[in-house]
Amino acid sequence: MEPSGAPSEAEGAGLGNFDPCTFFKPEELTSFGVSTQAEDFTLVSFQPGCSWDGEPMSLALQKNADETIDSLSSGSWDEFTRIQVGGREAARVIPAGGGGQGVCTTVVSAGGGVALYQLTAYMRDSVADPCGEIEKIAEQTASRLPE
Repeated sequence: MEPSGAPSEAEGAGLGNFDPCTFFKPEELTSFGVSTQAEDFTLVSFQPGCSWDGEPMSLALQKNADETIDSLSSGSWDEFTRIQVGGREAARVIPAGGGGQGVCTTVVSAGGGVALYQLTAYMRDSVADPCGEIEKIAEQTASRLPE
């Protein structure tokens, strides 16, 4: 990294112009079984994103320029497992209390921060393997994330 001011300014700069809401191609969304209509999924200002609803699940993609796989590893999770996705550092994350609830997030290193792919099943057993499904989606698309 080039010395250009405060490290926090340079970190995550690759995510600055990245728009999670326009990341997926319509044909990808259709193949995943979700709507091509993006809905705002910005739960906190520093982690903007969108979600797409479908049967039997919804898909969300967010970005966070402040976190890394390492910084997230110390969080309170039901599961935090380091994995590789598309040759990038990544993690399988299930939020505290989320185990067995049909929710899984794949966090992928991107642009100095992270991209968060999240799958939420409508019924906890409507998607047999939520982590496997969201990791497949991440694996198919992570090569297009900012470096």
